[in-house]
Amino acid sequence: MLVTLIGLAKELARSVKTDKIMVITREDFEIEDEKFTFILAPKRFVTMLESMFYTMEELSGKDVFERALAFLQVCEITPLQMYFRGFDLDGVVVGVLDLEILKGIMLIDLKRSKLQRALEECSERIDPNVLKAVLNVAMSIAQKGREGKRIGTGFVIGDVDEVLKRSKQLVINPYECHDVGEKDIKNPSNWESIMEFAQLDGVFVLDESGIIVSAGRYLEVSVKDLKIAKGFGARHLACAAITRETEAISVVVSEDGDVRVYKDGDEILVIDSTML
Repeated sequence: MLVTLIGLAKELARSVKTDKIMVITREDFEIEDEKFTFILAPKRFVTMLESMFYTMEELSGKDVFERALAFLQVCEITPLQMYFRGFDLDGVVVGVLDLEILKGIMLIDLKRSKLQRALEECSERIDPNVLKAVLNVAMSIAQKGREGKRIGTGFVIGDVDEVLKRSKQLVINPYECHDVGEKDIKNPSNWESIMEFAQLDGVFVLDESGIIVSAGRYLEVSVKDLKIAKGFGARHLACAAITRETEAISVVVSEDGDVRVYKDGDEILVIDSTML
């Protein structure tokens, strides 16, 4: 069946003029094709989708609707998969669903994804390449932790002068005497040290171009009347609040593996690192 689906996916890809095909299957899938780029979804994402769809035929009414929301998961996870693998979020991608209970083909418009909308919002204030680098580091921290332990941290990007006015240094700033090149988060060779400093209390403060101004910074902001989901700790509240009081963008890593982006006091993006 997968071979048939792939053949149909290629035909659809040709008709909509795309060369990208996302394959969601439990099968070990390898194919070489000069005309198409195949992106294989991780098995844990397949497991999650199957668990959502498995009892769909036994449900009715509202429950069916809730299970059908799994389709939206595919539409949102696909752009994330592509973004973190270095693809541009332009045009469309063909999705191949090869699950035990559901098989089919989807056409996903990358420009309409939550991820793309969030990136466009943030690009008004910070360099998109800076945000991409921060998200890559945040995802590594969320997925791997440090020294076998889950850790949380935060990155506050942009409007540095105002952010510094509303914060204080908790520890000696490890970036105080570093060369600019060693403080640039866009340089992957710096990511290992950034992940090491992520164990410090407080947050990272970066300028709009991606230069780390400080690590171990404590945010002193009011969280009164902040409209974010309940259950989050001080780090999430402070990072959301600083974006309400300044023009900064915040990226927060939870110990449970989620990565959240805040702008103007609102949560504009949530990424479940376990799905990537």
